[in-house]
Amino acid sequence: MQTVLWTKTAAESVISFPKLEEDEVADVAVIGAGFCGLNAAIHAARHGASVVLIDARTVGSGASGRNGGNSIPQFPGTMAPSDVTSLLGTSKGRGLSELVVTGSDMVFRQAAELQIDCSPTQNGWMQPAHSQRSLLKVRRAYEEWKAFGAPVEWHSAADIHDLLGAFGYLGGWSNPTGGSVNPYGLALGLARVAQKAGIRIFENTAAQRIEETTTSPVLVCGDLRVKAGIILITSGGYTDHAFEEVRRSAIPVHLYQVATKPLREELRASILKTKMCFSDCRKSGGFGRLDPDGRLITGGAVFAFGDSRRYGENHSRARLKLLYPQLSEQDVALEAYWEGFCAISETKLPKVLRLGANIFSLVGFSTRGLNLAQHLGRLLGQFASGKATLDDIPVEVVERRRDVAFWPLKSRAARYAFPWFQAQDHFSLS
Repeated sequence: MQTVLWTKTAAESVISFPKLEEDEVADVAVIGAGFCGLNAAIHAARHGASVVLIDARTVGSGASGRNGGNSIPQFPGTMAPSDVTSLLGTSKGRGLSELVVTGSDMVFRQAAELQIDCSPTQNGWMQPAHSQRSLLKVRRAYEEWKAFGAPVEWHSAADIHDLLGAFGYLGGWSNPTGGSVNPYGLALGLARVAQKAGIRIFENTAAQRIEETTTSPVLVCGDLRVKAGIILITSGGYTDHAFEEVRRSAIPVHLYQVATKPLREELRASILKTKMCFSDCRKSGGFGRLDPDGRLITGGAVFAFGDSRRYGENHSRARLKLLYPQLSEQDVALEAYWEGFCAISETKLPKVLRLGANIFSLVGFSTRGLNLAQHLGRLLGQFASGKATLDDIPVEVVERRRDVAFWPLKSRAARYAFPWFQAQDHFSLS
């Protein structure tokens, strides 16, 4: 986490939690102290459950603390509500669409209610189209969300240039409920709230396996055990070999983020002047935001060949200068670079895995974790405490192990696909 910008700019204080030193007993045991696990723990505790939360590293050290910090009221890419309904059915499809479109507002509302200082900026999110091909898809997503009743607005190329300061976009839509936070600060704040709620949090505590007994499952951590009524695995793309059925249920995609030095004041008058964040449909990454100090933040997929950092930094500088030709070489000098993993499911939608009688996992947020991981985590916590059913969680429930086909090959290929993504963008195929 040392290279992650958010650790240097977070307003919330870091709390050091102990390593597990003795056996524990709880109603609910949660593996993974990220957005999903912390929210599941908090909401299970709110409904009276005793909770133990463990993490192999530290709070927010996985995808939750390493992402770009954008809360996006949209499915991955140009996926629209009708696409989700075709995958999940009418009831769950509509339920997940409602969660997506209202969830971003809930991110900021919950942070305010819990008094978490995560540098929130709720000035909207935009999806602009960079090509004629993407314009058709973007327009379709907009029309469906408009029919759904979402507070969306269509923008002309001139509107987008004015709002984002970016060049080359043909049109696009926005939702005012989107916005940005310091994601690591948000995770730290959630951990503080969880501790205050009586949740026992243990860092640097790796789970080796789960033993199912006739009474309840037991989480084995070295020589120590956590006996719980129900166990939730929420480690996502950071799941290791201990839970191979979770790990192989989605593709771990290696992503990077970069941040420039704070932009000059004259540039801030035109570049993202409203502090709106955006993400287009480019395969090689076309997204951006400003942090409170005026750093321009973007990123893409890691190309694990040769010097991956240099490749990513060069690509990001070129992309920023394409979008913002007013930037000089000095303006695109990068202050920070960091990497992380994101779990991409085959459908691009999250899913619940039933791994045993009282063992469940929620995985596959597919770049939409800041919004969905928190609110699906909330529902998972309510389920674990007996206040909701699996039917109340609007995602697919997988009852048997279902690995991604050719998982080893696809996982490896994902680390070398970035030039192919760039080629698709270059020839307007994205």
